[in-house]
Amino acid sequence: MKNNLEDIPFDAVVNKQGTSYAVFRGQLTPRYATVFADIAKGYFFLIAIVVSLSLLQKHSTVPWWLLIPAGGLFIGYTAAYIALFAHEASHYNIHPDKKKNEWLGTLFLCLPFGLSLKSYRKIHWQHHLHLGTPADTEISYFNHLSGLFILETITGVHLLRTMFSKEKSTVLNKEQIRESRLMLMAGALLHAGLLTLAFLTGNWLPALAWIPGFAIFFPFFASIRQLLEHRDELADALTDFRKKPHGKISRIFYHTLLSGSFGAAGFTRHMIHHWDPQASYTRMKDIEQFLEEDDKTAAILRDSRTSYTTVLKKLYNAH
Repeated sequence: MKNNLEDIPFDAVVNKQGTSYAVFRGQLTPRYATVFADIAKGYFFLIAIVVSLSLLQKHSTVPWWLLIPAGGLFIGYTAAYIALFAHEASHYNIHPDKKKNEWLGTLFLCLPFGLSLKSYRKIHWQHHLHLGTPADTEISYFNHLSGLFILETITGVHLLRTMFSKEKSTVLNKEQIRESRLMLMAGALLHAGLLTLAFLTGNWLPALAWIPGFAIFFPFFASIRQLLEHRDELADALTDFRKKPHGKISRIFYHTLLSGSFGAAGFTRHMIHHWDPQASYTRMKDIEQFLEEDDKTAAILRDSRTSYTTVLKKLYNAH
C-alpha cells in the first residue's frame, strides 16, 4: 500500500457542495476545550494509577514483583498518551495564544519527557519534509519489527540511539542543542524529585513502577506506534534506510476506544495529518468526512484504513 494523499493539492479536493478543501480548512478552528480535556484525562489516569499502586502496596496480597511491571506498563502507556500532545503543541494547537501555547506545552507536555518544544518542533518538521527518505529525523520506522528491535526498545538501547542520533543534532543550531540538554536535565530532576518524595513518604511500590514506566514502557509504545504508522509492509528487513529511501507511507487507523488512546491526539488519522500538518487533531474527523465526499480521496482512505493489530502482525511476519 502506497500513500499518495500528500500528492493531492488542497484546492483539488472538493466536497458535494462544491467547496474546495482550501476554502473549507479556514473553518477548522481548533477545539481548545477538547484539547484541555484530553490532556487532563491523561494526567487523571496517571495519578489514578499511582494512587492505586500506593493502595495495593498497603492492602494487596499480590506479590510486589508482579505489581511493579504491571504498574510500569500502565504508567508507560499513559505517559505515551500524554506525550502525543507535545506534538500538538509543536503545531501551535493547544492554545490560541502562541506564547501560552509554548509555556503550557513546555510545562505540561515536554518537561516530563525532557523535551525542548522549540527543538522538537524543528526536528518534527524535518520529519514532514523528508518522510521516507534518509534525511528523516524520526526514524523508528526504519527498523524491522523483530524480536531484536523489541528487545532494544525495552532495554533502552533504541531510546539512547534516538536521543543522540546524528540526524537530530545536525538540524539543530547550538542554542537549540543547549536548550535540549537543559530540558533533558530539568526532566531528570523532575523525576528524581518525584521518586525521592515517593520513597520518603513510604510509597516505594509506585516509585519502583514509575521507573520502568518512563524508562522502558513509554519509549516502547512510542517507537512501536511510529513504526506502525510509517513502515512499509514490503520493506526488506536487511535494507538500511538511513542510506536508501524507504518511501512515503502513512496510514489511517480505525478509531476505537483502545486505538484512540494508543494513537491519541489524532494519530489514528495519521495519513490526514501528513496531508495537512497544521490542522488540529480536534478537527480530523471533520476533515476525514470532507475527504470522503471526493471520489479520489475517498478511494485512498478506503484502501488505506487498517488496524494497529493488523499492521503489527504483517510487519512482524515480514522478511
